Amino acid sequence: MEYLIVGGSAAAASGLAAIRRNRPQARIGIVADEPAPFYYRPLIPFLIDGSRTADEIFFDQPPPAAWGAELIHDQCVGIEPKRHAVRLRSGRELRYGKLLLAAGGAPVSLLPHLAGAESEGVFTLRSLEDALQIRQHLPGCRAAVVVGGGLVGIKAAEALLRAGLAVTVVEQQAQILPLRADAFAAEAVAKRLRAKGMKILTGESPVEITTAAGRANGLRLAGRTIAADLIVLAAGARPNTNFLQDAGLEIERGVVVDKQMRTSAPDICAAGDLIQFIDQADGATAVSGLWSNAVHSGRVAGDCLSGGRAELPPLLSVMNSTEIAGLPLLSAGVLDDGGGRFTAFAESCGENYRKLLFEQDRLAGMIFLGSTEGAGVCANLIRSRTALGPRRDAVLREAMKSLRQF
Repeated sequence: MEYLIVGGSAAAASGLAAIRRNRPQARIGIVADEPAPFYYRPLIPFLIDGSRTADEIFFDQPPPAAWGAELIHDQCVGIEPKRHAVRLRSGRELRYGKLLLAAGGAPVSLLPHLAGAESEGVFTLRSLEDALQIRQHLPGCRAAVVVGGGLVGIKAAEALLRAGLAVTVVEQQAQILPLRADAFAAEAVAKRLRAKGMKILTGESPVEITTAAGRANGLRLAGRTIAADLIVLAAGARPNTNFLQDAGLEIERGVVVDKQMRTSAPDICAAGDLIQFIDQADGATAVSGLWSNAVHSGRVAGDCLSGGRAELPPLLSVMNSTEIAGLPLLSAGVLDDGGGRFTAFAESCGENYRKLLFEQDRLAGMIFLGSTEGAGVCANLIRSRTALGPRRDAVLREAMKSLRQF
């Protein structure tokens, strides 16, 4: 295979498109372990209650067909860079000229630490198939527990609530949405969710999943047990690098790449959730599951592998726009003062809340809750690391002025 891509989501799709643009006649293969890859992963919680159907979240045209690639339904279990070879779970071996690793992230495993996690009625939520399995399990269920109060966990909890279940969210941190909001914004969102009937427990860790006849019937915490017919483990995701452990690639928090997404091995680029990068907001090494980051890095990787000179644009590990319980939330960059490194300015008016964080005259982070007017301008300032000089106070005044109109 002249070009081989491992993965079946955003980074793989944008990488494929870039390769095909540069190499119209090249033979390209894609190894994807899901039966039906290439769908909008952020939408999978909506499959749980039927708010969306599977057909509605697939790409309009599957990338392999759109860009003339061979789709190989299998799982990559290892690579041998010196031989330019990829090993598959089926026992098959594929040889490549250039390789793009875009295998995404994997759920943070609570096994073997959480007894009962392999019982019937316990699910993770990382794929379309996961969401459909949860939906199939719903008939007869009355109560659900979601372990993890991050964005995926909260979206799953909302879907289960819409499906008519009593829902409890258990979050180990002191607030929900710990990577997407500060304490004030998180509590405002939690208040909205509680008003809709959701129970939210923070600062709690699961001890075990209780079972009867091999089927989950509750989650035990320190001092109490929550009855549940269905449990979703949504404790976050990590770069999916297990299959690369013997490949000799440089791996830290994720696969180490340069600005053109080249790894430490010749003819191999990586992109998407399994790479690490420098966060534009604070200069720290980061990993991220953001869809937009996967698209950008996949495009650069595909271009580099096929002779181009594209470089990775500035990325943020936090750049989210969502709506929870009818309340818009947009956050980007750093969300706290970093131990005094950043100066925070915050104001609220009812459920509307704004927070801007500056490093001297540079905007480094923001949270807009409720009204999001002006958020796009602030996000661009964070991404571009613009030195505002005397304009800093004007930017702050403008952001807070529109909030005071409420």
